[in-house]
Amino acid sequence: MPVFFVTLGVWYLISGSGLNTWNSNQCSPIIDSGPAATGFRLRGREFGCTFDEENYQTSIQKWLSKRDVNAAPLEGMYLGGVEDYPWISKYLARAAIQSQEWDLKGGNHSGNSHRLVESFLLDESFGRRLDAPFVNTPYTVARVSVEKVRIDDASQVLDQYEQGFGQVPFDALLWVEFAERQ
Repeated sequence: MPVFFVTLGVWYLISGSGLNTWNSNQCSPIIDSGPAATGFRLRGREFGCTFDEENYQTSIQKWLSKRDVNAAPLEGMYLGGVEDYPWISKYLARAAIQSQEWDLKGGNHSGNSHRLVESFLLDESFGRRLDAPFVNTPYTVARVSVEKVRIDDASQVLDQYEQGFGQVPFDALLWVEFAERQ
């Protein structure tokens, strides 16, 4: 795991109340970061908050527009549980169903479900969606890492499927690493 992710994780745990945050209501994202931080954490104020794609994009764009120009360059962000972003969760489930590599019995035919889930998230079209808030910045989404991938019946994630259709990924802890935009 890159040093950035370890540093961000330790920083997040020990920073406590010294964080700079932006929010407008209980379920609007809060962005935890500081001027010396090379990453940020996007989260809800209350447990159970979920964020649609538009809210994800506008929250990050607004925070970036107010970020101090002298702040440390960003290396990445931590989104937390994908389940808090239904648009990502549903995308993961659909991508697994459409993938010849995903076994609907609950995993990857080659045995590395985490790498396959990461590849779904960096698929060209979905990668653009993750990258959307950063388009007019020096940063671009370069890589993702997932931990603790959770799998459930497709019917629990996508309404159009009946119970027993198959097992799909719907949640994971998601880290996003940036590169310099060319």
